[in-house]
Amino acid sequence: MSDTATTPATHHDDAGSPPPPPPTYRLLDRVRWVGYVLLGLQGAGFLIWSVILYEHFSLTGDASFYTQGWFEIAHGNLDPVMTDFGHPYLNIDGELIPYVLAPLYWIFHSSLVLLWAQDLSIAGAEMVALTWLCALARRRCRERDAALLAGLGVLLLVASPWLWWTISFDVHMEPLVIFFATYMAWDLSRGKRRAFIWAVPVLLGGAPSTTYVMAIGFGGVLASRQTRRMGAALTVIGIAYFVLLSFLHLNAGAATTSHNTLALGYYRLAQRLWSMRTDVIANLAPGGLLGIGMPVLVPITLGVLFTDTLNGAQYGEPQFQNIPAYIFLPIGTVAVLAWLLKRHRRAALVLAGVVAAQAIGWAAVWGPRIPGQWIRVSNAEAATLASVTARIPASAEVIASQGVVGRFAERAVLYPISGWEQTIPVQADTWFVITPTSGIEMVSAADSIALIGELAGPLHATLIAHANGVWAFRLNPPPGVTSVTMPGDSSPLPAWAGGGAASLPVLDGALSDWHTAATGAKGYVADGIEWLERPGRYRAEVTLSSGVSAPGAPVNVEVWDNNNTSTLLARRSIRATDGIQEIVLPFTAPAARNQTVFEGWGPFRASFVPPPPGQRIEIRVWSPGGVAVNVYSAYLTTASGAVPSQPSSP
Repeated sequence: MSDTATTPATHHDDAGSPPPPPPTYRLLDRVRWVGYVLLGLQGAGFLIWSVILYEHFSLTGDASFYTQGWFEIAHGNLDPVMTDFGHPYLNIDGELIPYVLAPLYWIFHSSLVLLWAQDLSIAGAEMVALTWLCALARRRCRERDAALLAGLGVLLLVASPWLWWTISFDVHMEPLVIFFATYMAWDLSRGKRRAFIWAVPVLLGGAPSTTYVMAIGFGGVLASRQTRRMGAALTVIGIAYFVLLSFLHLNAGAATTSHNTLALGYYRLAQRLWSMRTDVIANLAPGGLLGIGMPVLVPITLGVLFTDTLNGAQYGEPQFQNIPAYIFLPIGTVAVLAWLLKRHRRAALVLAGVVAAQAIGWAAVWGPRIPGQWIRVSNAEAATLASVTARIPASAEVIASQGVVGRFAERAVLYPISGWEQTIPVQADTWFVITPTSGIEMVSAADSIALIGELAGPLHATLIAHANGVWAFRLNPPPGVTSVTMPGDSSPLPAWAGGGAASLPVLDGALSDWHTAATGAKGYVADGIEWLERPGRYRAEVTLSSGVSAPGAPVNVEVWDNNNTSTLLARRSIRATDGIQEIVLPFTAPAARNQTVFEGWGPFRASFVPPPPGQRIEIRVWSPGGVAVNVYSAYLTTASGAVPSQPSSP
């Protein structure tokens, strides 16, 4: 993807002396090739990171949606129904890319290839962006200035934390088509008709990426006379294809999004943009805010970003839906600085330094957050999940926790555990895979533990595996049972499903005798039994038995508030119990701030959708070691004795 300067024919002036030779731009070429190497290494990093995410089962509901559709298409079902949504795959957004990628299943036999395809698309888009911005710098600047701007462009692409954020968040069409969208915009800017070819795979990305064709085309209309006619044609093609999808009822998701945007009204639009200004800046700043000044890129960068922002916090926060800003803004920033260098050189250099410094700041603040944000499954948990996966028949239905469900999606029937009182259809051979305390979950640990108790008890499911916080059951429902409803946490939770590091579950005999027992080591016999409750007065009721502990080292029953930082709310020390005993601890759940994801600091801030409202109240039982401690159940009631009210699901 080289871009060589055109060398004019040599001529002589009146004195007979030849003019100075044209600049060679060798320094720019060196910077460009260094940039290619760095972006290539980053692309390799993307591929490796995707393997790590895949092996750690860190794939959630979005991955399950696209994986299930891709898997079914590869097996000849060209109109698959997404079991979680209850709608045909195509009716959601008319996304045809999985049809194109379906043959890859028979080569790799793994949905990891979808993550890799996404990685390669983003890395390829960055290569095109670098080639484009280097060509702009060559055409508009002197050699040293061009090399400086090219280096800045490389920095803006390599340092962006949101590209890593994008590849970490499952699989989506926007990243899969961004390479073709970038090439289309570049060819349009040069008046090359090949842009129409690149528009085809972008349109195959469905209703969301069809807006890319419209926006890039409109950018061509704004840019110059050379691109106006082609830009108008692309805009019309994008609009026509979107209308076609609407006519065929293949854009239910995009249609709902568009309706929500139009329904806001001008005042509420301005209000929404202002309320989400932190995320608007977070999306724009790492790529260089100056990039919004390049006419051909204004509609795609700002149009997509503002549309996503206006549709709510879950769309406007830094993530895959705003990927055009992360790829195109570095190009626009270089273009604007190149224009400014000819007119106000000192100001341009100062601005270039500021842009570089803030890009490094965003990378320094948000880069280290990536592993902790996206990998919530330990190596031991992943190993247990892998062994469970190998035992599930291909024809079985799987119901799995939302945080790990993506790895189980290569099958016809799949449901995530994603809501309180959720009702899920079951068939003759249904497997439940539940991880109460790992993964990016949408239900509380108490809800998951209650479901584990329901499966082991009233539903009489067969316990297949229990290790490292992973519980797997196989259910063959009795006649007449066609669905399972999440039971909620309004009854005592089985402690054997929330054992701590110093315990082992005892699952022998009658279900009422199941419990978690101390191993004799010092530490928690029970933890991870956690509710999500509103502030107020409560009573924790723990059923346990304890032998005589050493003087000065009693067994402790504790209540903790796990919002933001762990705070001890109540503790009762026990020397010994007379058989199995119920321990009651009254406590007050404080009106503390709800836990949120990391928001950054200083000017490098972003605002993400907070977890469901409520205080994370956890019951723990601690042993000093060398004591026989058995914990049977834990229960939470309000101070008046009523069952706590359930916070609304996300």
